[in-house]
Amino acid sequence: MTNEQYLIASYFTVGAICAALAVAVYLFLKNSFIGVIRHIPFQQLFRILKRLFLIGILFPALFGFFSVTFRSCSKDTYEEIIADRDYLIERNKEQLSTSANHIVAALFVWGVIAGSAVYLSRSRKN
Repeated sequence: MTNEQYLIASYFTVGAICAALAVAVYLFLKNSFIGVIRHIPFQQLFRILKRLFLIGILFPALFGFFSVTFRSCSKDTYEEIIADRDYLIERNKEQLSTSANHIVAALFVWGVIAGSAVYLSRSRKN
C-alpha cells in the first residue's frame, strides 16, 4: 500500500472510528441522561434536549476530527505530506485524540445542562 492509499484509507477509517466512538458514548449515556432530564417540568424542553443529545455528542466528535489538518510548518504540499508514513500515523493519532477531547468537552456541557435541569426542577417543586 502506498502512502497516498494509506492516507485515504486511514482518513476514512479514523473518521468512522470517531463517529462510532461518539455513537457508543451516546448509547452508553442515553438512558442515564433521559432519566435525569425526565424531571424537567417543561415537556417541550425535555423532548428538545432528548433529541439534541445525539447531535450534541456526534457533532463535537466530528468537529474534533475535521479540525486536525495534515499541513504543518515542515509539510506544506501534498507530496511532502504523503512522503512520510510516520507523519500520517501521527496525524491520525491526533485526529483520534482531538475527537475524544471534544467528546469530553461536550459531555461536560451536557452535564451542566442536566445539572441545571435537576436544579430547576427541584427549585420549582419548593
